[in-house]
Amino acid sequence: MKIDRLMALIMLLLEREVVSARELAERLEVSRRTIYRDIDTLTMAGLPIFTQEGATGGIGLMKAYKVDKLLFTQRDIQTLAASLNGYRQLFGHKELAYIVEKLNAIHRESGTGTPEGKFAVDLSLNRGNESLRSSLSLIETAMNEARCLAFDYADRDGRLSARKVEPYQVVFKAGSWYLQGYCVDRADYRIFKLARMSRLQVQREAFAPRDFKPLPMDGGAWMSGEWVEVKIRIHRSVADRVIERFGEDYILERGDETCLAKYSIVNNSHGYDKLLAFGDKCEVVEPVEVRRALREYVSKILAQYG
Repeated sequence: MKIDRLMALIMLLLEREVVSARELAERLEVSRRTIYRDIDTLTMAGLPIFTQEGATGGIGLMKAYKVDKLLFTQRDIQTLAASLNGYRQLFGHKELAYIVEKLNAIHRESGTGTPEGKFAVDLSLNRGNESLRSSLSLIETAMNEARCLAFDYADRDGRLSARKVEPYQVVFKAGSWYLQGYCVDRADYRIFKLARMSRLQVQREAFAPRDFKPLPMDGGAWMSGEWVEVKIRIHRSVADRVIERFGEDYILERGDETCLAKYSIVNNSHGYDKLLAFGDKCEVVEPVEVRRALREYVSKILAQYG
């Protein structure tokens, strides 16, 4: 958006006495012609901007012009910058570069460098997930404009169904992206995994936003299937996977090489896949029924290889 770019341009001019048009264009990811047009706009708005020719010349803002930049604390700026950088990684929105530049300028004014902070969240997409950026952008458009989404959805058994949904919230949980919304076809709120969507489209049809409340995503009612708690013996090298998913309390005993742990799964093939993800570093101890079912499941897999 032009207003965001103009604000970022002002912050850059406040940061230094003179900045070349080339550097301004690179920092704001636009052409030098656009920079000159923006300078004309700011000049017409009454800002005391001057140009300086020569090898060390450029564009500057009169020192008499002051703007109070103490709107946020350093910690506020670090938090905002980290959040915006993660959001930019996902969507690639160019206007976010302008906002980040404004935060950088404010932070550098305090003499503490760039607002990178002590924690960083990397939400950049893998090559195979580049299509996710397109889906997220479509969903964002639909939510901002209160328009319905239409898509084909594959359930856990691979069955496809056409859906029309009023989108309300996107959630990132346990490495996957989900959409929460009101499914017009089912006349109820539902959670959809983005990776199971196809042929996603934003409809012209608008909807009146409902009194939406985020649905719980604690592995409860939003997932179908009967849950069962199993005891597993795992190698210590994979104990962190249990701790990340359920917490330290799920490690029952620690030995020199192995640990005894409890692990909750859906009692079907999807739950068995979770256990098989441990490879040969996991053995189901009990209940006996799950141990037997897992063995039969593995036998079916082996049968496909003759």
